[in-house]
Amino acid sequence: MSLSPREIAANALIREEGLLQNSIGHFIYWFSQLEFTIKSRLANALDLPEDLFDIIIGPYDFAMLCTVTERTLMRDASESDQAKIRKYFNDCRKLNQEARVIVAHGSWTFEGTRHVSRTTLTAKHYFAKAADLDDRAKETKRLIAILYVGAL
Repeated sequence: MSLSPREIAANALIREEGLLQNSIGHFIYWFSQLEFTIKSRLANALDLPEDLFDIIIGPYDFAMLCTVTERTLMRDASESDQAKIRKYFNDCRKLNQEARVIVAHGSWTFEGTRHVSRTTLTAKHYFAKAADLDDRAKETKRLIAILYVGAL
């Protein structure tokens, strides 16, 4: 028995939905790893005792975490290192604004997510394909790797 065109289209939609759901989870997982990696880098820069880690660093949202860590790392950095630090945290903030906020606060459908900008109050659709979000997960992993290899 062969499938009708409608059944074929429905099956394709279900497959894409599953891929999209996996990509959402994959991105959110790696973004949380990025956030924790930045927290760890800040704790190390401050020589913070482990029992104070969550008390001191836990309350920061991602944007503030980036600002505090950036400013802390810049204290003793050379001008060229300051430029690298600034670029790194600008990349982190951009990823947060262009992906994490949209993924976490958008309204998800089979066609991706619908997100309303807080500044323009207009809605746009994002991440219609799982591959679009997978690219953001790759960027997240790249940013994590920079901190792991000690480039900052």
